[in-house]
Order: sequence, then C-alpha cells, then structure tokens
Amino acid sequence: MEASGTLDLTFVYVPYHELAEQPNVIVDGRGNKNTILTLSHWPANETPEKYKDDLSAQIVFRFLESGDAPLEGPPVAVSNNHFDEDGLVSVFSMVNPDYALGNKEFLIDVARAGDFSRFEDREAARVSWIISAWTDPERSPLSREVFGGTYEELNQVLYEETIKRLPNFVEKGQNLYHLWQDDDRFLTATEDAIASGLITIEEDPDLDLAIVHIADQGVIDPELVPDHGKSLVSRLCQPMAIHNACERYRVLVMHKRRYELYYRYETWVDFVSSALMPRVDLSNLAAGLNERESRLRWRFNGVGEIIGRLSFEGATGIDAGSDLSPAEFAETVRESLIESAVTP
Repeated sequence: MEASGTLDLTFVYVPYHELAEQPNVIVDGRGNKNTILTLSHWPANETPEKYKDDLSAQIVFRFLESGDAPLEGPPVAVSNNHFDEDGLVSVFSMVNPDYALGNKEFLIDVARAGDFSRFEDREAARVSWIISAWTDPERSPLSREVFGGTYEELNQVLYEETIKRLPNFVEKGQNLYHLWQDDDRFLTATEDAIASGLITIEEDPDLDLAIVHIADQGVIDPELVPDHGKSLVSRLCQPMAIHNACERYRVLVMHKRRYELYYRYETWVDFVSSALMPRVDLSNLAAGLNERESRLRWRFNGVGEIIGRLSFEGATGIDAGSDLSPAEFAETVRESLIESAVTP
C-alpha cells in the first residue's frame, strides 16, 4: 500500500490536555472552547453536515477530499480526547494525508473493525487488534509505568507512539502476529461455528433484534479464548463474526442459560448511512428479570453507554446461569422491546 498524490496540509498532533488556548481541530471526540472544526461521529457533535458519515475516519476523509483544508499557513493543532482505532486513523490521516488518502479504504476498514466490530478485509481486523493491544497493559509493547500515569498522559503516549508506527502496522502486520493471533484464532472458530450450525442467528427485523444461539459445547476450547475479553459475549464468541453475519443492531447472545443483550456501537454514534432504531432503557426489563431470578442480578448499564448492555452478575461457575430457559428469556426480551416501541 503506497501513498498517491501530494497534499501540503498543515496539521500537527497536539495532546488534548496540552491544547491550552490553541485553535484546534478535534477528530472523533468532543471539542473544547477553542475548537474551530469538529470531525466526529460522537452524539451531539458539531461536525458540519457536508462531512458527516458513520465513522470519524470517513468524516476526516470527506474533509480532506473536500478542498476545504488549508494548503498553507501555520500548522493547526489536531487532537482527540480519547484513544481508539477510529481516533488513531482519524488523527493519523489529518497529519499524514498523502499516505492516508493512498490507503483510504483500508484505513476506514481498520476504524470500522475497531469501533463497530465489523470488517471487509481480514488484514484490517488484524491491524485493529494490533492497535487495541497497545492499550492493554498486559499485552502492550509500552512499559507498564506508562499505564500508571493519568488518562490524558496515557492517551498522549499512545498517539505519539502509534501515529508514527501505523504505516508499519498496515504494511507489516504479519511481523506483529503475537499481538493479533489469539483474536484471529477466535474469529476463525466463531466463523466456522456459524458455518457449521454450532451458532445460529435468528433475526427479527421488526425489533432490529438478532438472537444468537451458541451450542452447549461452545465455539472453541475455553483455554484458547483471549483473556482480554471484558464481557460475557466476548468470551463466548468473537463479535466481529456475529456482526458480519447479521444486519441487526440489538443482539441477544445465548449459551446454555447464560444470556447477554447489547446495543451495538453503531446505535450510540451519529450514524447517517441508515436510520437505526433508537435505544430504549432496559432498566425495567432488568428489574422484571430480577423478580424471577433466585441467584442472578440483572443490570442495564444505560442507554448512554457506548455499548448499552443488559448483563447478569452474582453467579459463578461454568454452568451458572438464569432460572429462565432460553425460550422464556428470549420471549421476555421480545415483549419488553415491543412494549418499549409502543410506549417509548
């Protein structure tokens, strides 16, 4: 992958907490009082309408290709208030527009894999895992001391160290196999499980709901499941395989009597390519479930969370789970979503 064309743009990365009174362009996150342009898909963003798209990386490319970017003058600060794959691609593209434009679709796919857990090119998914690994103190090439500082300081180090390395991630990702091999193995196992019927996906377009049934044996030896998964879903299956295989944005994953319902990332951002059903508060659903459970406590983390998630706590052991059968639980979820649609 090589750069094509030449754009003499004048943007320079400045850590968010060091912007002070500098006029700035903010990508992917939230601006401050001195922000002159926002290029972000966050909710309630101030991105100009003509640049809007689903991913912040796509928004940045719209800006770079618009002819609106300054071609001369002093450097303009570009920053972001958080670090993730879409944020890195967005900042990188602003400060390295020639390379970025020459690799536009691949970089967008990296951002898509990071934010939305969907991809078109497997190599883009691998690059997203490389970036993610840098943020994990257990796997990051960075020293452990870096993770002992403030959130702002960590973001600064992550951007400064990965902006200059992103071309190598893109072009020589195979050399960093150790940073993505576990996730890649899990993705293959999940894809194979879908293909073989060990995972079935039942889609309900009227409720924008996908019900994912995972066979009792699971998709892979538990010892081979990546240990950095933070949710039940990410320990049962690789979400990228699920999202690539269905078109619904409310996902219920069921394995034995263990269940988790979540709103996909796309429903949190300012998603413009299609109209998605709004999130509804699942707190009443959680309360109703708790009245029927003897061991579990259900909790909904809120519609404002990036991944809105209804999950349980309080039971341990590999077979710990709900008092409700899979059919009972799925029907309860359906009834709650139907009721919420009628009475928002």
